[in-house]
Amino acid sequence: MEINKEISILQILKESLRSLKNKEILIATMTFVLVGKAISTLYGSSYNFTIKKLIFYASGEFIIFIGEMIIIKIVDKKYKKEKVDIKNIIQELIPRSFSALALYLVVSIIAILGTLALVIPGILFCVYSAFYLQVFILENNGIEDSIENSINFSKGFRNFIFQIFIISIIMTLINDEALLRLLKHLFNSSISSGVNIIISSAIDSFITISFTTLYFKIKKIKTIEQVSK
Repeated sequence: MEINKEISILQILKESLRSLKNKEILIATMTFVLVGKAISTLYGSSYNFTIKKLIFYASGEFIIFIGEMIIIKIVDKKYKKEKVDIKNIIQELIPRSFSALALYLVVSIIAILGTLALVIPGILFCVYSAFYLQVFILENNGIEDSIENSINFSKGFRNFIFQIFIISIIMTLINDEALLRLLKHLFNSSISSGVNIIISSAIDSFITISFTTLYFKIKKIKTIEQVSK
């Protein structure tokens, strides 16, 4: 089996765009990701550091993180053709949210330290451990196992992960730099910031869907390979 023929990044992006229009994912995006982005951007981001702003920023990021967890679970339900009940998904995920946050902090710290050291190790770790949250949520792993199993799971498919990683960076830069500057010329700061937050929320959800879709495609390939052995 040729992996390159089994996985198409363009197809994944198309599927993710269609999924982004799904009612349940739109609800998760507008109620969690968007609210979290608004809090962390409007109240938490500033050059003047204060404890209050740090609390707002951390709270906003945590809400976004919950939204990403919900979206991963929705994609899972859709993939398995199961009924999607957002209330039940939230009730299922909330008890594990702080463990998931701890996992996120561990991964982020390792990535930051690697980036500060030589840049490349940090980037490689982000690529290698890209599915840590999917593994944590969908395979019910602990913190350490989620990182270890994500690294093992990504083996042989890291070129596809890197492609989505680069696409996410490009989309974010276009929105935060080029588009935001254009909006500031056309509208006042409140409108331009609002539009930026909405687009940023959509990008965040889109990338979460893309990585989760890639996760399922890789899992399907691995399952077929195991059966054929």
